[in-house]
Amino acid sequence: MLDHAFRRRKEIERMMLSGKRLIVAELMRRYCVGRKSISRDFKVIGEELPVISKQGYNGGYFLMNGVGKNQNTLSQEQLECLEKVAVSCAAEDRDTILSIIHEFGPYCGRLT
Repeated sequence: MLDHAFRRRKEIERMMLSGKRLIVAELMRRYCVGRKSISRDFKVIGEELPVISKQGYNGGYFLMNGVGKNQNTLSQEQLECLEKVAVSCAAEDRDTILSIIHEFGPYCGRLT
């Protein structure tokens, strides 16, 4: 369970760092969890990042202005290089490289 929560939080964090506005109901559907789990996720993420919540029209959770977008992401050149290397290496090393791409690459809504 903790592993699922950790992974979910990391993905939510990545979505926020990419500049997305997140809606609790959408996250509940996406991860098949309840409102309390998502609220807890934002509380944990908020301990490290400046999370803002807004109610009503255009509401949701997002990061304070100036935080995110390119924070902790690979450049396009770095990403392309890692993808080339991943294709030509052993399975164990490929998994490690893909985890680096997933952790630091731009958020794209899917696992690499």
